[in-house]
Amino acid sequence: MNKIIFSSELELGKFLGSTDVIPDAYHAILETTLPFKLHTNRRSGIDVLAVKSCSHDYTTQFLKGELNLVPSENLQVDFIPTKVKSSVANNEADSIPAKDKSLFSINKAVVELFQQLSDDLQEEEKKHINTPLIITGLGLGGYVAILSAMRLHHAIDVQESDGSKNTKRPICITFGCPLVGDKAFKTVIDERPQWKYSFLNVVANKDPVATFFSSDPYKPFGTFLFCTESGGYTAFEDEDLILPVLNAMKLTNPDHLHMYDYRSVLSTFNRKVLYRGVPEVGELNLNLFNAGITMQLREVGVSDDMNDQIEKMEKQIKWSKSNKNSYEPTRKLNEMKISLTYMEWYMKTRKSKGGYYDSYKNDETIYEIMCQNEIVKHQRNLNLYWKKIVEDKDKMPQKEGANLRKRWLYGGTNYRRIIEPLDIVRYYHKEKKVNYIENRPNHYKLLERWADEDKNNT
Repeated sequence: MNKIIFSSELELGKFLGSTDVIPDAYHAILETTLPFKLHTNRRSGIDVLAVKSCSHDYTTQFLKGELNLVPSENLQVDFIPTKVKSSVANNEADSIPAKDKSLFSINKAVVELFQQLSDDLQEEEKKHINTPLIITGLGLGGYVAILSAMRLHHAIDVQESDGSKNTKRPICITFGCPLVGDKAFKTVIDERPQWKYSFLNVVANKDPVATFFSSDPYKPFGTFLFCTESGGYTAFEDEDLILPVLNAMKLTNPDHLHMYDYRSVLSTFNRKVLYRGVPEVGELNLNLFNAGITMQLREVGVSDDMNDQIEKMEKQIKWSKSNKNSYEPTRKLNEMKISLTYMEWYMKTRKSKGGYYDSYKNDETIYEIMCQNEIVKHQRNLNLYWKKIVEDKDKMPQKEGANLRKRWLYGGTNYRRIIEPLDIVRYYHKEKKVNYIENRPNHYKLLERWADEDKNNT
């Protein structure tokens, strides 16, 4: 995950649903009879550290609500801060209530399960600071996998601060792992981009463990890949949609105390594309962002009664745009996801009309002109953004952000493949120019060259 970051959740979901990494990780869990075991994937050669799910009795205790949030100071680790650093005198610090000394809150199961395996796991982690590693866990075993990945990230941070250039970041893939902690815990991960993008939680809609927590004070982090047994899957990174989706799935689950078998959903991977039809929304409203999100929710059967969450997300995006004070690359890249979602929607809805290229070229009806006017706005936004990224050497892939390099380049490649054909239409058909190759914009040339170089290096 830290090496491939996608420019839209639709695209991310499609990629994750087509890759063998996820089924291979789950297969490693099934082959694990001890609390954890190191496997080597026969196809890729990458090591997989698999953590088995905890006992049925402990899971039942969890599902009965007997394990609640506890202060972070209960988690006796040195790889993340767990207490508030006080700058006041010791006697004043002693007067602070105990609950206020903790930096965050996490579920009690996280503390108990990780402490049982911590020392043994650390021996395996130390061996993989400079070699690729996938850490995976099922159910509450995902709690252990997440903490193990965080500790390895911290060890790599230390090595890199000392000048090491040979480190390899881990990927953490969990299956049906419930939410870990509160907003403050999420912040611990979110403020470290190289950690944040390495976490993927696969959630089946009928998994009672994965959907057990679906509201405050628990907060999600990383990427969530939601799946159904019918073959639907879509990915989200935004907590304002992850929580409602978890809650919608929870409401449809029978009140059973059991571990879900993910073979039933993973068997459908590689068989279906992510999107299987245009959502029934009014095109003339041109609310394409709403349409794109509805398309994702419908894929996993939870689009009903989600309008409030979609509208809330739209309002947050508008507020974000009106209140931005400075140019910040990662935030701008996230904003460009919205424009790219519009473009993807346009592509999909024009398949039955000969494709988006021909529809863009032949805007003969008032309806098509209205649609194209909206699309042109997003086309222009994307062009301005990527031209600036390419021209600004400080914003392009940087030495200290090796994993962000992948993020920019993958996003740039996707942008180039979708938008450049429309620029070619405008060049020849609208502006009546000739010899596009000779006059091809420099940012397209550089994005293509960088992507090729990166592919060769990989």
